[in-house]
Amino acid sequence: MGMAVLDEAQRRRRQSVYEFLDATKPARAQALRWCETAREMRRIDGDMKEAAQLLRGALSCVKDYASVYRTWIAVEMDGGGGVGVARWLFEEWGTVCAKDGNLRKDDDGTTADEYGDYWCAYLAFELRHGDARRARTVATRAVKTCPHDASLRDTVELRLRDAIEIEQQTRHRSGLLRTAKKWLSNVEQSRGCSSLVPRPPQGYRRLLSG
Repeated sequence: MGMAVLDEAQRRRRQSVYEFLDATKPARAQALRWCETAREMRRIDGDMKEAAQLLRGALSCVKDYASVYRTWIAVEMDGGGGVGVARWLFEEWGTVCAKDGNLRKDDDGTTADEYGDYWCAYLAFELRHGDARRARTVATRAVKTCPHDASLRDTVELRLRDAIEIEQQTRHRSGLLRTAKKWLSNVEQSRGCSSLVPRPPQGYRRLLSG
């Protein structure tokens, strides 16, 4: 999927956003400008090499490295290196967070919201592109790394629970589909002999209406 090209009205709106951020959050504004340039370079050149070099350079001179990593991961997923490279970037991002003294207090081990945001982003990535084992591993690491962040712990538990429920529902529905297909096959084979037509499996009608 290619990246969208901004029209003039969109460019003006984006410029007004940058001007607002320049006045309120200059570090974020600077990072987003680097990110936009990298996206444009990726769109024009059609490959990731120069865009990745630009994003790597951004990491060495901007304070808002989280925005850079988010953009880099998104670009890699959008036709770049894919899941493998994106996962490697998440790990690198986590290493940077661990070394950032502004995100952790050594005296009591409390962590800033930005650290929790990183773990939530990583967990969401694994829930969407990985598997249950990887997601649980990230969740465990998140809680262990930020033991005093109750909000993070609650978010991790909720997302994992929702993912497990969806997985169980999908498996149940797949089982119903297999049983229904077998029943339909038996019906076709028994057509013309009403006494031999088997009863539909439990949940069949609910499956049709779901």
